[in-house]
Amino acid sequence: MEYCKLGKTDISVSSIGVGTMLWLPNRNLSKDDLFKTYQKCIDNGLDFFDTAEIYGNGTSEKLLGEFMKKDGRKVKIATKFAPPSRMNPLTQKRKNVSKEDPAALMEALDGSLERLGVDCIDLYQVHMPPRNGRISEYMDVMAQAVKEGKVRAVGVCNFSKVQIEEAYKALKNHNIPLATVMAGYNVIRRYPESNGIMDVCRELGITLIPYAPLAEGTLTGKYRSGDRKVPLQYIVTSYFGHLDLTKERNDNVPFIRRLFSKPREVDVKRMEPLMAVMDEIAKCHDKSIAQVALNWLLSADDIHILPIPGIKSIKQADDNAGVAGWRLSKEERIRINHIEEQTR
Repeated sequence: MEYCKLGKTDISVSSIGVGTMLWLPNRNLSKDDLFKTYQKCIDNGLDFFDTAEIYGNGTSEKLLGEFMKKDGRKVKIATKFAPPSRMNPLTQKRKNVSKEDPAALMEALDGSLERLGVDCIDLYQVHMPPRNGRISEYMDVMAQAVKEGKVRAVGVCNFSKVQIEEAYKALKNHNIPLATVMAGYNVIRRYPESNGIMDVCRELGITLIPYAPLAEGTLTGKYRSGDRKVPLQYIVTSYFGHLDLTKERNDNVPFIRRLFSKPREVDVKRMEPLMAVMDEIAKCHDKSIAQVALNWLLSADDIHILPIPGIKSIKQADDNAGVAGWRLSKEERIRINHIEEQTR
């Protein structure tokens, strides 16, 4: 396994993270299954686990805390605070302060610390831009949390370029770096390349953490044959992004055209030329298509990228660990980028 630093901090983590959003035990996925997956991740050198207070209303954090205590090996934890936002207007109420108050961050942090069973969180992130626009005040509270020893590093998620810059400047006043920016980014979701997010990460030395790096399974190739249908939930969220309701696009495609067209990621026929090229490259390296998709992120040569694919099985833990220790060639990246552009 390869390891890297979070931004300009001294925190070293595995170059592939572990997303735990779906760590919600059910009839098809037991707590024991998830614990074995957790152990396999660590066995493979994957020591960076990402969770959030809103994942299962705290269930993911509780499980992660339970697994850490049971296993005993040291890992790095990232979790998130969700302020009321345009993306998540129904965020939970706080006990001691208004949920609109930046001080709610500290209350949420204390809740996460308790569920995780730790005294300090390695990376604490603001999950979404606050709808009240008080980014600098939230960063002041983050700085307080760092100074109190409850947080080691600070990150933001789903922020625009301007919002990232505001958060960075507010933290800089406390001599604290903005370590990470989390954004949707993968082979077919390329908005950070044109909306300024990657530019600001390069300029300020911030690590980019792509969520949904495998496009919810689309980039594993499992839907190519048509035997497995793209899940309805992913179709809905794909249209959400396709219509630019998240305001992350930076193109001139008219809204009416997007409204009456199908998102590429759920169009199996449209995706096939790209999947075929990635499959061919995968076979040359004796790797899977998913490993090629993740390595495409790792092999960017001018920015530090740390993908966090969701892992909920031993097989996925093995497959994702196989992304480290090799790199796509520049020619292979050019091939992937060329065919991706042709399928837009």
